[in-house]
Amino acid sequence: MTLLERLKIETRPAHDRIERAIDLERRIASRDRYRQLLIRFYGFHSAWEDVAMAKAPDPEFFQRRCKAPLLVKDLQALGLQSTDIERLPACHPLMPLGAPEAVLGSMYVVEGSTLGGAIIARDVERSLGLTAETGCAYFRSYGRDIGPMWKSFGAMLLAASSPETDDLIIEAASQTFNVMHDWLCGES
Repeated sequence: MTLLERLKIETRPAHDRIERAIDLERRIASRDRYRQLLIRFYGFHSAWEDVAMAKAPDPEFFQRRCKAPLLVKDLQALGLQSTDIERLPACHPLMPLGAPEAVLGSMYVVEGSTLGGAIIARDVERSLGLTAETGCAYFRSYGRDIGPMWKSFGAMLLAASSPETDDLIIEAASQTFNVMHDWLCGES
């Protein structure tokens, strides 16, 4: 079984738990609730990206995948000023990211969420009328490049796979799902 197959199977319960808890339908029912959801995502990404960048096995590869700037764009489109955004709470504590392999496991969660983000973006556009330019850049993330971005990440994960690293990668992914769940559901 490949690392990607193991990740999908072994993190499925945590993935399903966060999906149920977020209750996206409710959170995209109004601009205020949607903005609150983006604030929580920003709190996670801004903290996580700072920590993960320092341990990323390929900083340039990682940098191209950072989502905090997209969230800033969305929050500004939804009425927050830069000074408001700077004062938003950041997610703490984060999961341990002591090794590059742990960053890859954590990235699996973040990169995987971009796949679902394309579906969420359509729901946000239908429900709230928002596009990538007017408050939905985060969920649109890579636009038409979502497939190639996922494939290149999968290739990096598989290149890092070994009997010595796979359990660490999977554990980091599981911990990331748990931290995201607790953070995103902390304030509805």
